[in-house]
Amino acid sequence: MVSISRVLTDGVLLSLALGVIIIASLMYNPRIWLQDYPENVRKRVPPLNDAEKRAQRILMIPFLLLFLVGPYLSTTALRAEQGGVLPFTVAYLNAFLVLNIFNLFDAVVIDLLILTLMKPRFMILPGTTLADYGEMYDWGTHLRNYLKGIVFSAVLALPVALVAIL
Repeated sequence: MVSISRVLTDGVLLSLALGVIIIASLMYNPRIWLQDYPENVRKRVPPLNDAEKRAQRILMIPFLLLFLVGPYLSTTALRAEQGGVLPFTVAYLNAFLVLNIFNLFDAVVIDLLILTLMKPRFMILPGTTLADYGEMYDWGTHLRNYLKGIVFSAVLALPVALVAIL
């Protein structure tokens, strides 16, 4: 049986860890996330230079590790709590829900609250103005991204669950 308290606890911990990485990297150099900016903003700024590409690759290592290891650890802990045996459907649902806690955190806290409502100055790339970011401030865009995140979580939860029950 899926443990709601485990899903919530592990999902929040994953969200906080990934949220720190995202916000810190945006404050360090928002251009690292250039691929996530609206197209009209990307057109106004130069492409990533070699140092920024290197920083982007370095950033992705802990980000992807946390993104994979977090749901895996949650699912293996759930398996241990249940005597070492966990049906695949329960393992899958646990991994999927932990990933979706982060997906919801990303959509609501990072995208809507911080980026859309607070509009921090560190997000505005040199050579652009706040007016260039219309798509970024469109809640419909964030809803579509959240729905894509659900599909992504559904796919990623499959191998995580399989490895966690072995």
